[in-house]
Amino acid sequence: MVQTTADLEQLKGVGKVLAKRLYDAGFDSFAKIAQAGEEGLKKVRGVNPRYLGSILEQARQLSETAHTGRQARVEVLKQRLTEVKEQVQVLTETTRQRFQEELSGKSGKKLTSDLVRIEDALEQMNVGGKKKSKRAGKALIKAQKRVAGLEDASLKKVHKGLKRARKTMLRALR
Repeated sequence: MVQTTADLEQLKGVGKVLAKRLYDAGFDSFAKIAQAGEEGLKKVRGVNPRYLGSILEQARQLSETAHTGRQARVEVLKQRLTEVKEQVQVLTETTRQRFQEELSGKSGKKLTSDLVRIEDALEQMNVGGKKKSKRAGKALIKAQKRVAGLEDASLKKVHKGLKRARKTMLRALR
């Protein structure tokens, strides 16, 4: 993950000038600084030899924290995706029970089509990608809110709500 020079200043012993020099030397992330080791950092002008060990240790810790933090966010998104899928399944069952007679006609075909489409959109959701995971998270929250109030809604509102939730998720997939 590419850091800015301001991010590199989090390391004790690294100021604005040294952060800029590290960045220009290609050490634009905590992981790259940690991988460089003492020999790699000695090549950068202005690095105080007394702080080398400390800078490397801090960089290792910050790169690990960033990695585990990302994994935790991905796990939360996967959990939310599962919750939305379950919500849609519950909505499907309750709608079929409530509108049994009306589902035999044209509105039933529309609702079935909407349910299939939203389930396809949920299956396409990829919460592991870097940029898309943030967008997917926002879309899942929005979809969850749109599906949440539909259990007691009319058939027309269920149709509209599912359509909106699906479109929200499809926008996140672009």
